[in-house]
Parts: sequence; structure tokens; C-alpha cells
Amino acid sequence: MRVITRQRSPCHRNRRMIDLLLVCGLWSLALTTLLTPNAFRALVFFILLGLLLTLVWIRLDAPDIALAEAALGTGITGVLLLDTLKQQPQHALLCVHRTRIFWAVFSGLSLTLALSWALLQAPAMPIALDQTLTAQLDASGVSHPITAVLLNFRAYDTLLEIGVLLLALFAGQGLHERQHPLEQLSGAQLHNPFLRASLALWLPGMLLLATYLLWAGAHQPGGAFQAGAVLAAAFILMHLCGLALDAQVSQHLLRIGVLVGFVLFLVVASSSMLAGQTLLTYPSAWAGELILLIELALTFSIGLILFSLFTLNHQMRKESA
Repeated sequence: MRVITRQRSPCHRNRRMIDLLLVCGLWSLALTTLLTPNAFRALVFFILLGLLLTLVWIRLDAPDIALAEAALGTGITGVLLLDTLKQQPQHALLCVHRTRIFWAVFSGLSLTLALSWALLQAPAMPIALDQTLTAQLDASGVSHPITAVLLNFRAYDTLLEIGVLLLALFAGQGLHERQHPLEQLSGAQLHNPFLRASLALWLPGMLLLATYLLWAGAHQPGGAFQAGAVLAAAFILMHLCGLALDAQVSQHLLRIGVLVGFVLFLVVASSSMLAGQTLLTYPSAWAGELILLIELALTFSIGLILFSLFTLNHQMRKESA
């Protein structure tokens, strides 16, 4: 009697090895970020953790989340944290003590238990959400499933996310002693000739990339959040190079810009109720155009909100000096 053994292909073994390296890398970077006493080193490891997490999402075949992690979770968040670190004394140390380690371990174990409980509570017959989504995709107005979920089938979640961004900006402005929000487009921060010369090459490419990500979101990975993050990076570079508009013009531009995405989204969401339909129900004939219009406004608003969070920190630091 012959026993036939099935050998795994080298490609399969390589994939398992890559997955193992990614998991070990995530754990090691996360622990190093939490336990390192130096604030700058902790921030560097946090950025590396975000980049590695981007690779993990790519490995899980989730390019939309990978783009969002790279642009927002690592890029813009890293810039905000680096800028905040400048306010700390040089060679600032983080107090690593037992309480901090306890809460880190407790949070991780709690999340693990919650996810395990959710998996155990999953129905015996899983719901084929991908088939349901594919069946309704033609009526969504777009051909990319992720965009259809975020801006049509589950648009309420996206509306709340924009509201949270606005609340974060308003909270930062609430900490401002003199209550002068949104006057951040004036004043150079870095006098670097190389940076100014490089901006002439980078800026058109960044604007083109933001436009591409916005347009690509309708049929492939991309969308308003990724495009807005790139747009915010372009605004930050312009600010650091000292490129400024007139103070009054910039103030009105920012006030209108940070609100236009949320307001337009809310108007489109509630207009369907005038026709006797439920909230966030698009007309079938205009679904694609309305989604594109919403994404265009959201891109502009997200870019200005993230940019305002960066420059608000500069303004508060200048007035406290």
C-alpha cells in the first residue's frame, strides 16, 4: 500500500515565512514603541510600525486600508507627532513604569478577548456579504466595492468620520487662549532654499497624485481620505516654505473649506428625505455623480482639516512664547 504525501510548494512556504516575519515584526515594533524611554525613538518606531502595518494590509489583500494607513495613520499622524515633539525638551524621556506596562498589556488582552468572543458568536452559516454586495453594485453608482460601501450602502459611517475630524479640529481650537481659529496660512516656518526649490518639483506631482487617488476611488483603491491626506501634505509643504495667501482670503478659505465637505454630505444625505425616502438614499440615475461630488468636497475638506491641525499647533506655540 503506497502512501502519497503531499508536499507544499516553495511558494507556499515562502508566504508562510513572510507572514511569520510580519507578525513578529509587528509585535517587536509595538513593544519597542511602548517600552523605549526616549520620546524621539518611540516616535520613529511608531512610524516604522505604521509602515509595517501597511505591508500587512497589502498581504491581507486590503489595498484601500493599506493606502489609508500609509497616508493617514503613518504619514500625517507622524508629521503631527514630530511637530508636537519639538515642544518637548531636547532628549525628552518617557517615564516607563509598571502602570504604563500594565495598561498596555490589559488593553491588548481585552481587545484579544473581545475579538475572540466576536468570532465565537459568528453565525454557523456565514452571510455571503461579497455576493450581496456584487448583486447590488450596479445600483451604487460606482464599480469599486469599497467605495460603494463607504459612500452609499454605509455612507452614514463615513459621515460620522468626517464629523469626528471636525470635532477634533474644533477641540484644538477650543484650547486656543485667544480664540483666533483658522488664521494659519500666513508666516513661514522654515527658511530652506533647497526645500523651496524642491517644492516646485514636488507640488505638481502631489496635486496630480491627489487628483488621481480621488478619481481612482470610483473603480479601484483610492478615495477622498487618501487624496485628502496627500493634499494636506502639499499644504504643509507650502506652509513650511512660506507660501501664503492674503490673511483675510486664507481665513475665509479655511472656514469654508473645512466645512464644505461635511455640509455638502449632510445636504445630499437629508435631501432624499424630502422625496419620502430614507436618509442617504441616492437617486439611481444620479448616484455616481453625487458620490463624485461628495468625494471632491471631502477631499478638499479633509486636506484643510489635517493642515489646520498641523498649523494650529504652530500658532498656539507662537502665542505662548
